[in-house]
Amino acid sequence: MNDYFVMLKDNVRSLKNTRVLVGVALFCGLQIILNSFNIYLGPTLRITFGFLATAASCYFYGPYPNMLAAFVMDFIGYAMHPDGPYFPGYALNAMLIALIFSSFFYQQTIKLWKIVVARALIVVFVYMILNSLWLSIMYGDSFFVLLGARVLKNVILFPVDVALLFSILKICERLRPSIKI
Repeated sequence: MNDYFVMLKDNVRSLKNTRVLVGVALFCGLQIILNSFNIYLGPTLRITFGFLATAASCYFYGPYPNMLAAFVMDFIGYAMHPDGPYFPGYALNAMLIALIFSSFFYQQTIKLWKIVVARALIVVFVYMILNSLWLSIMYGDSFFVLLGARVLKNVILFPVDVALLFSILKICERLRPSIKI
């Protein structure tokens, strides 16, 4: 447990490292590109691929740089594609996703069970519960109606997301020794 706190302390110091900031910024750019290929299933449902860049960045750079980047990227993403009114709850969602991915992948060996658990936490708590809550607050729709549509979408996409994450993170794992951080 003590090693975990030492790792977190070192990760806070990495915010002063230019290589870390540039690396996270490059993954932010990749996230913007991947998010431009959204598939809209309705006014409140869409399929995105930006989570792949977020997971890879969290694997390499850890929680603090990625949570900060997620907060900033929420504003940039909204400025580039304003889909309705801005709501700060989505910045919290982005930061939680970065925290969850970093908790399971940063300085860890990539295992399928870790990807399944991390993605399940994100899908259930962030995508289904928090997103439905934010939409309910913003538009006044019923929380449970919004939740029902999200459950179907996320159950169908879960195995695809896990397979994509596993492939990307295994590539990252192979590349890690050659990348100076």
